Amino acid sequence: MTPLKNRCGNYVKQRARAGASPAPTICDRITSLVCKCNGQSYRGMVPRAGASPAPTIHDRIVSFARKSNGQSYRGIVGATLAVALKNAGALTHRAVALVCLSMVFAFLLPVPLAHAAANGRIYGQLLDGTKKNAPVVGQNVTLQMAQGNNARDVESVKTDAHGSFAFNALDTVKTINYAVYTHYQGAQYYTNLIDLSTKAVQQVNLTVYEATSSAAGIAIVQATVLLHEPDAQGGVLSISEVFFFKNVGTYTYVGSLDASKGKPNALRFALPPHSRNITLAKGFDGYQALQVNKGFATDAALPPGTSQFIFSFELPYTAATYNLNYAVVYPTVQLSLLVPTDVNVNSSTLVSKGLITADQRPYRLYQAKDLLAGAAVQAQLKGLPVVQSAAPSLNQANIWLIAGLLLMLAILAVTWFLYRFTRRPARRSPIHRGTTVKRSRPRSSPVKTRSIAPPAPSDHSEDIIEGQEKKPGVAIHSQQQALLRELLELDKAYEAGKLKKAAYQERRAKTKARLRTLMSEEKAASANTKEM
Repeated sequence: MTPLKNRCGNYVKQRARAGASPAPTICDRITSLVCKCNGQSYRGMVPRAGASPAPTIHDRIVSFARKSNGQSYRGIVGATLAVALKNAGALTHRAVALVCLSMVFAFLLPVPLAHAAANGRIYGQLLDGTKKNAPVVGQNVTLQMAQGNNARDVESVKTDAHGSFAFNALDTVKTINYAVYTHYQGAQYYTNLIDLSTKAVQQVNLTVYEATSSAAGIAIVQATVLLHEPDAQGGVLSISEVFFFKNVGTYTYVGSLDASKGKPNALRFALPPHSRNITLAKGFDGYQALQVNKGFATDAALPPGTSQFIFSFELPYTAATYNLNYAVVYPTVQLSLLVPTDVNVNSSTLVSKGLITADQRPYRLYQAKDLLAGAAVQAQLKGLPVVQSAAPSLNQANIWLIAGLLLMLAILAVTWFLYRFTRRPARRSPIHRGTTVKRSRPRSSPVKTRSIAPPAPSDHSEDIIEGQEKKPGVAIHSQQQALLRELLELDKAYEAGKLKKAAYQERRAKTKARLRTLMSEEKAASANTKEM
């Protein structure tokens, strides 16, 4: 990505707001409150042009509205009408009408925008800050133009023997901004935004530095860890981290992501375990990043002075308490932790500094100072919102499944009941059709064995072995039960339409006759038993 394109933002929408600058992000506001180093505010720590990445276009946009040196268009039309009326006596009525009509049309028609002359010019020198601003000869320098949401490179030139460059015939309309940038020894450098609408010809020098791979002169002036409002429904902690690096040397630190020899020698940032959805923001534009053990590395350059880096990530959580770990990678002058007011922090390193307001929201501020590289800061977060686990709701599919199971259980219960009801007589009268039943008579009056052949067989009856002696009452009772069952089966068959009425009545009458006979025999057997 090119520098100006990363900084232009939504330029058209911002200019539509009467030239007002957009409100800074929450990270910008927080750092303006807590980023103090030796009594110097963040605004005082912004590096000079060319020393480090320039602020975004939103910090640069001002009101470009200009007042016309002459009269406004409406005033010019009014003066023309006044002259026409003054000389009306010398004109005919028709001429006056034509003049007035032409003035009315001129008033109603929109004013054509005058195309600004392409007379703008940007010139300057490319200087080496490491070598006491010596001119850099033969280096490519590129002019980039931004208009609205679009940014493009306009022209590239090489610096001459004096390190000079120039870009001519540039548009000077107020909707266009320019920037000059170059890539030098692995780092990119660019100027602040240039507006030619107020001054058509401007001199802008760009300073670069020699590169080094040594991080000895690098420290973190201010590190801010911001915990946003936890997402209880998703169980997610959203965290933003803002760093202000200080390079106290005269060389630009340029790292390398080459990991062939182990850990890459590049700018490193630590991440807590289980971090996800990492988003790189300010300071990382135009550079690459690589995931490493316990964090990530980037080949972003650190020129002399102060540089800002911002990134964010998410952490999953499931309980009201979470142990947040912060690893100190570079010597840190001050570490700040901001949490919502309903979250408490227990830490042996961080000290509570009370409440602050950032982006119209109150936060609890905890700080630690003078942390050495390799130190570990632990903070236990308490009071995180957690959604209480409720019984899983039944969806429609589960409801239908339960209803089906209940219906099956009901069918099984009814079937079992009917089975038990119909099987009960069968267990009491185990008689098959054609089975010979031996009925015992009293010894004084023996009776010959009589064969009974019921017309309807019984599937569940048991055979009675011929010759087996049974008590008279038991045998007769069993035969009576068989005949009663036979009557029941005849009734069922008739109701089901399996028997005609004549056959049904005939068989029913015979069965009832046999039943009456058995009942008479049972009475006689009972009487004989009593006499004995």
